[in-house]
Amino acid sequence: MSDWKPVPGGLASDVRHLVAELRALKDRAGLSLAVLGGRTPYSKSSWERYLNGKALPPQHAVISLGKLADADPARLLALWELANAAWHDHRAHETDGARDADDVQDRPSKESTPSTERTPATRAEEPPSVSRRFGRRQLIRTVVALAAAVGLSVALYGAFGRHSGAHADGDGTGGKDAPSRQLDVNCFADSCAGKNPGPTGCGGDAWTAAKYRVAGVYVELRYSDACKAAWSRISWGQPGDIARVIGEGGRTYQNKVHYDTDTFSAMVAAPSPSTAKACVLLTSGVHACTPPGGTQHLTEPPNPPTPATPSVAVGTR
Repeated sequence: MSDWKPVPGGLASDVRHLVAELRALKDRAGLSLAVLGGRTPYSKSSWERYLNGKALPPQHAVISLGKLADADPARLLALWELANAAWHDHRAHETDGARDADDVQDRPSKESTPSTERTPATRAEEPPSVSRRFGRRQLIRTVVALAAAVGLSVALYGAFGRHSGAHADGDGTGGKDAPSRQLDVNCFADSCAGKNPGPTGCGGDAWTAAKYRVAGVYVELRYSDACKAAWSRISWGQPGDIARVIGEGGRTYQNKVHYDTDTFSAMVAAPSPSTAKACVLLTSGVHACTPPGGTQHLTEPPNPPTPATPSVAVGTR
């Protein structure tokens, strides 16, 4: 079990709920940050930020953790929708607050507004956009509740089913070995070219075949044996930095850091790690590449140092 750090103060309750759920899934599955970084397209340092409320995880990151922990995807999607709306609403309110502070001198004071001007028209109904957003959130919360109820029913059914099987067969296996879950991938070699390693399932067995650090930024060549494909991943970067992968024949794909510090490229077909290399192009103009991939599974970049921030406790474990 993990001893969780307090999350930053000021997070909306829906964001805190998502963080608490992801922490519980990580603990339940017994996954370390290194394992999460190795079995998903997102680095260990990214997961550290997501699980400590420092950054909103992408939807696919949430689903990736859910798959590893055998969680209900519908419930996770609903939790993410609520957290995503709350996260962006908070940012919008911060922007509006700053704009209001700039304009406050141009607004009439309460005392300067005659009471005779207060007509029923000033009490307008809630804007349709707000009403729609509220209705959407209520709908999502209903989905979360229903998903939780369904999950409980499945868990109870599974418990009774296992008890019944154990009574009939002694070990609950029906006299057969329990099947192991195999990696679910939907592309191979050339058919993976240009695709995201996450939705294709290629991130499930990914490992780091080459690594390089330049100007404080790490670039890795990530490789999937199941998919025979490779991609570039950068950590500790900044918005605008580019992850680029180069495969056989100079085939190249790249992606830019849009927010936070990490990103990864689409894949190139790679019959072996030695047929590809990963590069990074920084906003400063610095460009660097890894050597071609090797056969040794390398360790992933460490978590970047983060400054201390005011915080409040959320469901420590």
